[in-house]
Amino acid sequence: MNSSATTLSPAYKKPYIIVLALAILVNIAGIGIRYFTDDPSLYSVIARGMAQSNNFTDLIYHGKDWLDKPHFPFWMAALSFKIFGINTIAYKLPALLFFLMSVAYTYKLARKFYDLETSLIATLILLTAQHVLMSNTDVRAEPYIMGLLMGAIYHFYQLKERFGWADILLGALFAACAVMTKGIYLLIPIGSAIIGDYLFKKDIKSLFHWKWLLAFILVAIFTLPEIYTLYIQFDIHPEKVVFGKTGISGIHWFLWDSQFGRFNNNSFIRNSHGSVFFFLHTLLWAFAPWMLLFYCALIKHIGKMIKGVKLPEYITISGSVIMLLIFSVSKFQLPFYTNILFPFFAIITAGSIREVIQNKSKFFTIAQYTIVTLLIIAVTVLNFVFEPERWPVFVSLCILLIGITLYIYKNSGNRQRALVLLTAVIGLWVNVYLMGVVYPTLLKFKGDVHAAEYINQHYPNDEIIAAFDVPNAFDFYTHQPIAFMSMAQAAAHSKALILIDDGLKAELEKNHTNFRIVQAFYNYPRENIILPFIIKTSRLGTLERFYLVRIGKGLNGNFVSNHYIKWVYNSKAGKDDQSGPKEISSIIEFSANGVRIKQTKGFEPQNYTVASVSERVLDSTLHVKEFTYKLKDAQGHAVLLYATVNGTDCKFDFFKGDTARVTYANSNKL
Repeated sequence: MNSSATTLSPAYKKPYIIVLALAILVNIAGIGIRYFTDDPSLYSVIARGMAQSNNFTDLIYHGKDWLDKPHFPFWMAALSFKIFGINTIAYKLPALLFFLMSVAYTYKLARKFYDLETSLIATLILLTAQHVLMSNTDVRAEPYIMGLLMGAIYHFYQLKERFGWADILLGALFAACAVMTKGIYLLIPIGSAIIGDYLFKKDIKSLFHWKWLLAFILVAIFTLPEIYTLYIQFDIHPEKVVFGKTGISGIHWFLWDSQFGRFNNNSFIRNSHGSVFFFLHTLLWAFAPWMLLFYCALIKHIGKMIKGVKLPEYITISGSVIMLLIFSVSKFQLPFYTNILFPFFAIITAGSIREVIQNKSKFFTIAQYTIVTLLIIAVTVLNFVFEPERWPVFVSLCILLIGITLYIYKNSGNRQRALVLLTAVIGLWVNVYLMGVVYPTLLKFKGDVHAAEYINQHYPNDEIIAAFDVPNAFDFYTHQPIAFMSMAQAAAHSKALILIDDGLKAELEKNHTNFRIVQAFYNYPRENIILPFIIKTSRLGTLERFYLVRIGKGLNGNFVSNHYIKWVYNSKAGKDDQSGPKEISSIIEFSANGVRIKQTKGFEPQNYTVASVSERVLDSTLHVKEFTYKLKDAQGHAVLLYATVNGTDCKFDFFKGDTARVTYANSNKL
């Protein structure tokens, strides 16, 4: 059934396999990167509650009933938490497995209608599309949907060709799980793919075969777990308040409001924004570096259909175009919505690229070399304005890119095939840079994550309160329970650590409230990266601050930070000093009132004296100061310790003078 007029030799197949292996590695490489957007944090918090309570029927968020998404991805994440513990990797792992399922079924579906090379290209396109790579690091529901959607369509097409219990059961199960992931609207691309293939092949009579009625009944049966859980949580409890109302039916929400109500903009959650051209321009970057080829292939596909030219299959065009049009007229539009259609786009594009490899195309050559060049330039510029000190990473990636490029052009057989592989490699190269440099840098300025880590390290047993709408990563990454309440309520908890933002800090100062800042954290408040943040010299202006504070009598608003240092000091006195190494430790207190040595241990006053602690401002805008902590022994030999303080963070960088071995921790005890 597939076309095999020309075969791909083993020698030319090898570069495809190597690049495919690299693509899979890059797609899973972000599994351990902590959350830098809120949706994955929110879903993790809900799934964690499910795993810890063993309550797999109710979706609970901060102690309240939550009705915004169906259950399936939460079940998967909760089961993963049960097996692997509650952590970032455990949350992302099941989603990545479903994504790899979409890759496998994309290849299998393409292989039914096209030759081996077309199928490999389709798989490669899917693995290297920009928003796919991003979504496999910033995981939401889309990887689940992609796998379930392609699995359902593949098995239903098998069912279309001939009846088989395995195909009807797997197709119905995957379709039901897709519905339990995002809603019944996902039956549209599944149905339109199969129905469209029937219609364009003029086999309308077969649409009414009894097996499709059975398939529909099985989908409904397999969806019953979702219906049951919604009934238990909401429908038998009309007194529950959801969306500010009582008497909410979870089943009605699932069958209508969760998707069609949003499309019609008459549900509980509404949006006044939306453009029919949103996805047209969004795909230019979301489906990069293949977007121009996709648009050309789509136009060519539609043109052939209008002319009556018979195509190998109509599944991809039928399954994708109708859903894309629905997304476009909807008021709810987010860039990752179209990810679920990328397997269709990949197969459509691959068929066109395969023709180019055989027949050559000037447009293809110019378009792809232009895109490749622009992407290389973009990353190069980004490296020098975003995080220029990370140039060793950039140089290493450039060397790696050159090596892979030389291999591709030497072993691919012709320049068109080499350009296809180079395009894929460039897509991977861009995202390796994002994972290695951009995402870690962005995470440096996620105050919610760093506040959680600071609490886990220094205050693991304290009462923790969040007094504002903090991003959910704070809740997920903090080990102990967090109480959420207003600032007025939190003020009564004198022993608690309270997380506040700039606005609440200003309010406390305005009201002359007694409080002490324990630690402060820079925070970048957006999910999208804006130009002033990208440019390192203007980054500070895009940041806000979170503060951990204590409130109570006798405290003031001055920032106080205690830094504990410990080192082994070997005096230069040498033969004149037979006492051996001196282990010295101390606490230095940095506050608005200056610097003082708060506590010392490990040296005798008659042998060692604190000569001075001096400070020098390095950057007034960033509040960076350098402190020199100077000790003198009985013979007058000096030890110099240089401490750099950036806002609330203290780093002891190096010694001058006597040899010393340093260990450092942040603590209030020696």
